Amino acid sequence: MLAVLTLTALLTALSYLYLDTGIAMSVYRLLNSSDRMLQVATAIPDLLLHVVVAITVFCWSGYLFMIRRGIRNRHTRFLKTCGTVVPIAFFAKTVLQYVFGRPDPYAWILEHAAPRLHWLSPAGGYGCFPSGHMTVFTALMTVLSSYYPRYRRVCLGLLFLLALALIATDHHFLSDVLAGAALGAVIALVFEKIPDNSGVRENPQAG
Repeated sequence: MLAVLTLTALLTALSYLYLDTGIAMSVYRLLNSSDRMLQVATAIPDLLLHVVVAITVFCWSGYLFMIRRGIRNRHTRFLKTCGTVVPIAFFAKTVLQYVFGRPDPYAWILEHAAPRLHWLSPAGGYGCFPSGHMTVFTALMTVLSSYYPRYRRVCLGLLFLLALALIATDHHFLSDVLAGAALGAVIALVFEKIPDNSGVRENPQAG
């Protein structure tokens, strides 16, 4: 895993230096060639916070319901881990986006200047590194594939499609997506190392 994260960090740096602007401009030209495509891409609402709240509430509600019935198994551990990792991932991306203050592709194109970091900038359009969607959903999919390995390929496929969508709509640079994936994976893997001390007796019959 360390080797994968190191490789991802290297690819993120290379993308930031050599690939991001070229890919973003190519996508913008493609979208700009069709008014309809550009309108659809720019009108996509950001519902990430709503999704995070919904996942968190659902997971903790399910977890509390099960442990009150004395059930502690893989499913309850998954709910607890997921209900904790997802909001942590959202908080982490929010802090880092504020710290780096990187403009998203649209803001960069409108600036007509070399993309640079606007440190500690709260302005709109200056918070795309790392990608929040990629951070949150990578954390979610990492936990899901850890507890339910049979769905690992599905999780990887969904993350690939998400990354492609974020880049193809010019909402993020390639390096934003790579950094978000690495951050989400790290958060999930670190939290999974924390022992479960809930003290609830495990019921092997429950799965």
